[in-house]
Amino acid sequence: MNCPKCVAPVNEIVIEHVYLDFCPSCRGIWFDKDEMAFVTELKNDLPNPQAERTEGRPTAFPCPRCDGRLEELKFIPLLDLLVDRCPKCFGVWLDNGELQKVGTIAEHLLSPKNRILRVALQMKHHQGDFV
Repeated sequence: MNCPKCVAPVNEIVIEHVYLDFCPSCRGIWFDKDEMAFVTELKNDLPNPQAERTEGRPTAFPCPRCDGRLEELKFIPLLDLLVDRCPKCFGVWLDNGELQKVGTIAEHLLSPKNRILRVALQMKHHQGDFV
């Protein structure tokens, strides 16, 4: 498997008992579907409730796992962190430094005081402009 960004061969690494694909050249990392959720302890790879139904912005980068093309999506609606996801196999590519950002966001999402914000966002998504 080759890196979708710099085309260098990726290495398989094990983190939290999950086999991930790491590019030693550009330091990006590939998560197959549900692996990022497992590693970050979130319910979904992308805690953006619209991610499954929304098409992201197409990119020129090929999916390293299948014949799809990566698309850019917001990791979470209120923040500007964009991640690359394959709309076919639902794998996620994180560029160098994005894993740390995802980890920080996940830590805050899991805290009890942020639960009310998540509930409000979900209510807004399902009921319109509730908040």
